[in-house]
Amino acid sequence: TMCKVLIFGCIAAVILMTAAYGAPLKKTKLSPAQKEAYLQASMLDLALLKDINNVSDFLLSEDSFECNHTTLACFLKELKVLKQDVEEEDKRLVINIEKNLEDFMDSDFSNPTCKKCEANEKKKFPEFHQEMTRFLQSMQK
Repeated sequence: TMCKVLIFGCIAAVILMTAAYGAPLKKTKLSPAQKEAYLQASMLDLALLKDINNVSDFLLSEDSFECNHTTLACFLKELKVLKQDVEEEDKRLVINIEKNLEDFMDSDFSNPTCKKCEANEKKKFPEFHQEMTRFLQSMQK
């Protein structure tokens, strides 16, 4: 029973903190400077992953500019795969990239003409790395 008291105490503390500080109701849009900083940070982390030895297959999108949002979502899905495969010291880099890029996602976005991630071609990590770098560079423009 002591354990239950401790658990409920923790839950109550979290609820009070949320009430006191307020949980964000709506995600705020990133400023151009924030976008640039997040992209730069992601590209630096991605550059550090360039020479990792990874044998997994990654789905690569070859969609047009109109499908940037879908392409980004696909890259984020593949980063989750990569996170499971990399050594511990590289995991932090993958997590950083994920966190920086998740802020670019818009949950309301939908374009039926864009290919689903699963329909993309499988490639090895060097090609995945190159394409993701190119994609992030294109987002900077």
